[in-house]
Amino acid sequence: MNDNPSSRLCDELRREILSGRIAAGARLPTERQLAVRYGISSTTINKIMTLLELEGLLERRRGSGTYVRPDLAHRAMAVVLGPMLAPPGAVFWADLAQLAVESASKRAGGVRCYFAAGTAFMAETPLAADARSGRITGALLLAAGDAAAAVLEDAGLPFVSLAAGGPGPAVRIAWREAARDLAAEMLRRGAWPLAVQLPPGSPGDEIAAGCREAVVAAGLAPAEELLGRPGEADGQEGWPWARKMAERGVRGFLLAGERPESALTALAGVADAPGGLAVAVRTVARRAPAFGRSLARLELDPAEVLQAGFEMLAALERAAKAAVPFSCLCEKGTVPLAESPQGKKGTAPFSEQPEKGTAPFLPAPALPVTVRTVRPRFIEGETLPRRLG
Repeated sequence: MNDNPSSRLCDELRREILSGRIAAGARLPTERQLAVRYGISSTTINKIMTLLELEGLLERRRGSGTYVRPDLAHRAMAVVLGPMLAPPGAVFWADLAQLAVESASKRAGGVRCYFAAGTAFMAETPLAADARSGRITGALLLAAGDAAAAVLEDAGLPFVSLAAGGPGPAVRIAWREAARDLAAEMLRRGAWPLAVQLPPGSPGDEIAAGCREAVVAAGLAPAEELLGRPGEADGQEGWPWARKMAERGVRGFLLAGERPESALTALAGVADAPGGLAVAVRTVARRAPAFGRSLARLELDPAEVLQAGFEMLAALERAAKAAVPFSCLCEKGTVPLAESPQGKKGTAPFSEQPEKGTAPFLPAPALPVTVRTVRPRFIEGETLPRRLG
């Protein structure tokens, strides 16, 4: 936090306005009242008000005072898109982005979309400018990284990272738990040895860990050679990998790669293997698997992820508005920083303020860091027999 009193006051006022604790349309105290309260010169207060006015947060009305801009009550929701090739894959992110924009556009303030390329410095980007000027009220981060989150955090705006290991509040996909339970079910039906085609990134690590847990719980010995790593078993490499695994007597396949079609084609040629095979894939809802809807699968629904994100964001917005503002703990009772548009008075008039410079600067209230979990669903299919022969 900046230790300069004028910078701290400016930052606190900006957070109060952007969080909604100072309501849109509210009138601020006079510059002289603020100067007395915080022990800062009137000239410095005037510079702070001018800066916030230039940022689009305040407006000055001659003969009336300084007000929070009324149109801040109808700010847009931000949807920040990162690299769409990040796990769980382009198909998932495309569906999620489409759903997010469609849903957010129905809000009173509409939606604004931004692109965050990797973790590059974002202080001068459109997202940063709009966050500081009050054009957005909160954000959903889709594969966006730390830099985008830092911009929103600096502006005091709530945000939620969806389906990624991003910073701050996040919706997490329970790949490990889902893979563990599916692998346990496949083992129960006789699908051992069990080969697993892994996707890249953290989903692959989680799926591998979940499958190991299931194997150990079944009293079997995990075999690392049964894990098909990205670049070795996915895409075009899936065909020779699947054939090699089948020739080694593998009875079960969990195809969780981003492109399982080649491996499925290879397994279709050995589907009549003695005793049969058990096959399950990982898919995204709203997109039919390559060989139809008859496949057994772990299915992730982007709509469930988005719903969890909206619910988290709403909770964070409520928490921000309910948090104790920095200006309310004065020695002689609770004193509001501003009067509401309806003209409600505070519990102590400005004449009862503590002496010059005694009003405390409190840290900006921390938003609750929460994790919501969405679990892919197991859907039965013809490729997962009740019992292998």
